[in-house]
Amino acid sequence: MSELNKIALKIISNGKGILAADESNGTMTNRLTAVNVNSTPKNRLLFREILFSSECMKDCIGGVILYDETINQTTSFGKSIPELISASGAVPGIKVDTGAKELASSPEEKITEGLDGLRDRLKKYYELGARFTKWRGVYSISNKYPTRLAINSNAHALASIVKIILLLVLKTS
Repeated sequence: MSELNKIALKIISNGKGILAADESNGTMTNRLTAVNVNSTPKNRLLFREILFSSECMKDCIGGVILYDETINQTTSFGKSIPELISASGAVPGIKVDTGAKELASSPEEKITEGLDGLRDRLKKYYELGARFTKWRGVYSISNKYPTRLAINSNAHALASIVKIILLLVLKTS
């Protein structure tokens, strides 16, 4: 069985799911501000330490999608965030896109960016402990949208990330 199959089976074992903890600093700031907590790197780390150390992690979570800041953090007790997640039995993953931006020629639609430098980021994230990735496509849905341009542009980006990942996997196997 391939490493990819083992990772996928571990993530979904015993009915577990994936925790999307890939909030950007802006989103995390909104969450913390809503409960009157200053959004500092230390407070964001404390929030994540509590979340990833909870007993429910072992029973409910098979994988955790992280954000760049999070995967690079070290806990107050000296473990990296990926090590903390792995200790609970879950698999650390990483969001590798760099955000959804306005699509040229169709400003009401989005294109997901982040292909530039992706190969190096993937290598770095693997070294830090990530074993799967998330890339999103954002679509407006209405009578007018999505346009063929948005569908094709986002499909091209998704195909490109798969190509980069496959080339890295084949090169290391």
